[in-house]
Order: sequence, then structure tokens, then C-alpha cells
Amino acid sequence: QNVTLSIGQKSANYDALVPLSALHEDSNGKFVYVMTTKSSPLGNRYIATRVSVQELARDDKSAAVSGVSMGDFVITTSDKPFDAGSQVRLADNG
Repeated sequence: QNVTLSIGQKSANYDALVPLSALHEDSNGKFVYVMTTKSSPLGNRYIATRVSVQELARDDKSAAVSGVSMGDFVITTSDKPFDAGSQVRLADNG
């Protein structure tokens, strides 16, 4: 008697992986916040911008999404609450 088993999923490549801490959901669907740059007379300002994404796959730590581009700075954590349009700054890791 022969038995053939196939275990696991077919591997796939994804354009963007984000930590689950960066993925948010509300009544309009799933989204991430991306940091965008605005020039001002006093220098560059960084603004949190909402970007809608589609979740393609996930594991216990990250999610594969479509809707963000290579080079986008996805906001993963924050020490204070913020919304789309809020001015943000990079964490000081020094």
C-alpha cells in the first residue's frame, strides 16, 4: 500500500513584509502609517500618512501586504498616540 503526503504550503515571494505592530484595521479596512516628508522654510517635516493595504499572508510576527512601495518608511511603533496627518519624528537610537 502506497501513501503520498504533502505537508506545508507552497512558498511565495512578497513585495512587502511589515511587523504585525504596524498593521491596523478599522471599518474601512487594513492600513499602515507611512512617514512622508514635507519641505518647509525651517527644514523637512515628517508626517504620518495612512496607506490602505491588502493582507496577503501572515505568521505570528509579520504580514505580507500589497499597497506599500519599496522605500516607504512604515511606522512600526510609537511612544505616543498619533493619527494620519500628525507630525512625527524618527526615534533617537543614540
